[in-house]
Amino acid sequence: MAQENMAGNALLGAVATAGGAVGAAVGALFAAEGAMGKMLSGGGATQGFEIDRGSVLASGQVIKGEIDKLQGKLTEVSGVLQLNAEDDVNSAIAKAWNSRLVEGDESYAGRVRLYIASLHDLVEQLRTAAEKYGFTDQEVVAALGPKS
Repeated sequence: MAQENMAGNALLGAVATAGGAVGAAVGALFAAEGAMGKMLSGGGATQGFEIDRGSVLASGQVIKGEIDKLQGKLTEVSGVLQLNAEDDVNSAIAKAWNSRLVEGDESYAGRVRLYIASLHDLVEQLRTAAEKYGFTDQEVVAALGPKS
């Protein structure tokens, strides 16, 4: 745990000195991951919302819009964040940077990808609910797009 905090602090120090596009990309990724964490933490309480026939498609559209925004931002910043280095010292730093920020499920980008996947699952649940409420396939596809 202390080692992870030290690595996180080192990354934040690197971000502070990076500036430009990399600094902005890291900031956006941290912000997205932080916002996702706030939405997912409910102090043990299950978060949810109620839908009805009148709100099911609109709810799906809002969630689909968030998926599109998050996916777009993740795509935008992921290429900027990947570091490569030739020498031993910088190679180790690049490996730690890439691991923490963009590689694997536990990285910041990985957590955002998992959150996006959970939002896709939610849209699919809303699609099923809309069908049960009697919306036609055309209405569901028009509102939520084709099945993923």
